[in-house]
Amino acid sequence: MSDIYTIDFEPSKLSYRQEELGLEFADLDTAVELMKKEEKMIVAELTLYFSKNGGYKNITELNGLIYSDRRFKEFFDRYEKTLKERNRAKIRFESFQAFRNDLRTKVVSERELAKNL
Repeated sequence: MSDIYTIDFEPSKLSYRQEELGLEFADLDTAVELMKKEEKMIVAELTLYFSKNGGYKNITELNGLIYSDRRFKEFFDRYEKTLKERNRAKIRFESFQAFRNDLRTKVVSERELAKNL
């Protein structure tokens, strides 16, 4: 990974890097969205399991059983890692976009200044 401040104003390189960062973010964002669906499936499966195997007294007890279950905890560990990666990818992508816009503005300003000299 390169330091964004060492990149010269070469539009094709900048576009390529922005696309790379955007695709990384998009892939991780998709993974997070799929994991949200997986969470619902796990909760449904565990609700059915606990209903069939002794039941529960109330929703609070059911939630306690679900969220303390090994299957949910394993899912949550994966979800936490994926969400963290997605959030970091989003920050890298948005920071690069801001850098690219700042660099473009700087180049345009320098060109205008050179014309007026």
